[in-house]
Amino acid sequence: MMRLRMWAALALVVATNAVVLAGVAYNRSGEPEATVTLTERELSLAYAVEENSGLELHLNWRLYRRERSFPGEPGPGWFHREKLEAVGYDCSRPLTDPSARLAYEKALPRQAFAVLEYEGEAWRAAIAEAEQDRDRIAAQMGRQEATRKDLKEVEKDLDRLRRTSTRLAAVDVALDPDALRSQYPDRGKYLIVQAEVRLTVVDAPVEENGVQHPASLRGVISSILVDRIVVPRDLHSALVLLRKDRRSFSGPHEPRYRVTVNYGRRYEPWIHAIQPIKAARAGPKRIP
Repeated sequence: MMRLRMWAALALVVATNAVVLAGVAYNRSGEPEATVTLTERELSLAYAVEENSGLELHLNWRLYRRERSFPGEPGPGWFHREKLEAVGYDCSRPLTDPSARLAYEKALPRQAFAVLEYEGEAWRAAIAEAEQDRDRIAAQMGRQEATRKDLKEVEKDLDRLRRTSTRLAAVDVALDPDALRSQYPDRGKYLIVQAEVRLTVVDAPVEENGVQHPASLRGVISSILVDRIVVPRDLHSALVLLRKDRRSFSGPHEPRYRVTVNYGRRYEPWIHAIQPIKAARAGPKRIP
């Protein structure tokens, strides 16, 4: 009986590995769905507990403030009621209904496809907004309504956006990846990825000008389902020394490598190539 159980367990492991390998082969068959070259800003070294464990890169993305409709909103302005309905939520019950809030708060997360835009309008708009913040604080300093410390903080945020923050921004969601690809055809700029989304009820605060927003429904991208990419062993040499670098996990720094990533038929990524970025010599810093 013990031997039978052992063989059954072995057969299960073999079958599981076969399914996984078949999935990988299918994902990588044919032309890649998308190919993009990112940097350490977008693909950072994932923390490894054991020194001899494999290397992984973590996909960094974000929603910039410009994509929000008003201060304090947890989700982007474009992820509104109509978009929630498009990914399968029933939003027909008005929020004035006393039972609506509880019903919406119990709504379960759903799987959908998200569009990540690389170095596009969302990122540039965030920089423009940060520049406006800097100019506003500088003007307030002239009227003694802000301090030099306030100005340094916004300048630090602006510098981080320009040089070290990720340039991948979520800009859309849908259930049909083909429809998204038709809308975002540039396969070197727009990634279509599997994501988990959820519905949330927003109680908007009163703005500084006294405008009171009504409660509304917004969608939130909870997570990108595949946000870690295993580094093939033949590419470890480009990264293994960086993992021992104290800067790897000690905060923002300028990127030290570029990664060419393919996304396949299952919208799952794999690494095609890694190239080091040489440190800039004397002169102005450049964005890779």
